Amino acid sequence: MKKIIGMLLGVLLLTMSSFPAAAAQDNPNNIIIGQEQVIQGDYFGAGETIINNGKINGDIYAASSAFENSGEVTGDILLAASYSKIGGKTNGNLRIASSRTEISGEIGKNITALTETLLLVEGAAVDGNINAFASSVILNGIVGGDVRSASRRLEINGEVKGDVAASVETLTFGPKGKIQGNLIYTSEQKMNIPEGAVAGSVEHRLPNPRTNRSQSVENLQKGWKYLRLVGKGISMLAYLLIGFLSILLFDKFMKKSAVTMEEKPWHSAGIGLVALIVIPIASILIMFTVIGIPLGIISLMLYGILLYLARLPVGLWIGSKILKNEEKPILPMLLGLVMLLLVSYIPYIGRFTSFVVLLFGIGTYLINIQSALKKDKNIEEI
Repeated sequence: MKKIIGMLLGVLLLTMSSFPAAAAQDNPNNIIIGQEQVIQGDYFGAGETIINNGKINGDIYAASSAFENSGEVTGDILLAASYSKIGGKTNGNLRIASSRTEISGEIGKNITALTETLLLVEGAAVDGNINAFASSVILNGIVGGDVRSASRRLEINGEVKGDVAASVETLTFGPKGKIQGNLIYTSEQKMNIPEGAVAGSVEHRLPNPRTNRSQSVENLQKGWKYLRLVGKGISMLAYLLIGFLSILLFDKFMKKSAVTMEEKPWHSAGIGLVALIVIPIASILIMFTVIGIPLGIISLMLYGILLYLARLPVGLWIGSKILKNEEKPILPMLLGLVMLLLVSYIPYIGRFTSFVVLLFGIGTYLINIQSALKKDKNIEEI
C-alpha cells in the first residue's frame, strides 16, 4: 500500500508541474462536475469527456467527444459532441450537433438537433417542440409540443401531443405510438398508418421532383464522416503539441522513461497492467470513506491523465529507433507519436496496439516516479 500511495503522489507531482493552468479546470481532457457541486452562471467547457452531475444555474456551452448530463441545468444546453446523453433536467432549450443524441431526462422547452441518430427514450419528456435534421429519429418518450423532422427514418412509440410534420423515407408507429394532433408527412410512397394512431387528420404529400431525398441524406452522412475526420485530425495535432511541450519541458524524464521501457520491457508492462486495474479500484474503495472522497476523486483524475499521456514515452522510443543519429529528442518524439496515432485507427490491430502501448507507458512512468521519490541513480539517457 505504501508503494501505491507513493506512486499516486508522484503522479500528482508530475501532473501539477506539467499542467498548472489545466488543474483549475479539474482535468484538461475529462471534466466531471460533482453531484454536490453548484455553478452560478453560465458554464463553458471543452474536453474529451464532459459529465455534469451537479447543478448549473445558467446555460451550458460545451464541445467534446462525449457529453453526459444527469444533473440540473436551469438554462439552455448548447452542445457539439460525437456522442451525447442528456439525462437529468434541463429547464431551457437543447441545441445540439452530435453523431448520436440520447435523451433520457426532461427538456423544459424545445430541442433543435442536427444529428445522425436522435433517440428519446421511454420515460423521457420534452415539454416543447422537437426540430430534428437526422438520419434516424426515434421517439419513445413524451413530446409536449410539435415534431418537425427531416430524416430517413421516423419511429414513434411514445406520445406526441402536438402536430407532426415530417419528410421521411419510412414512418413507423410502435404499440404505444400516438399523435394527438395532425400528421403531415412527405414521402415518395404512402405509409401504412395504424388506425387510431393519429387523433387528427393525416396528409400525405409527394416530395418536390427536384429534391432527391436519398441524395440529401447521403450527403448528410458524408458530411458527418468528413466532420469526424476533421475531429480526428484536430485531436492528433493537439496530442502532437502535448508531446512537443512534454519533451521540451521534461526532456530528461521522457528520455529516462524511454530507456526504462527498453531496459525493463516486461517489468514496465507488468506494472502497467497492475496499475491499470488497481488504481481505479483503490480510488473507488477510498471514496467509500467520507474523508477519502477528495483523495479518490483526485486519484481518478490523475489516472485519466496518466492514460492520456501513456503514448509519449513509447512514441519517443520508437522514433529514437528510427532516427538513430538524431541528437535532439523532439523529432523522434513527433515521428513516433504520428506512427502510433495512425496505427490506432486501424480496426482491431489499432485497439490491441493501443492497449499494449498503454501498459508500457503507464509502467515506465510509475517506475521512474518511484525511482525519483527514492532518489535512485539516473538511468542512462538515449
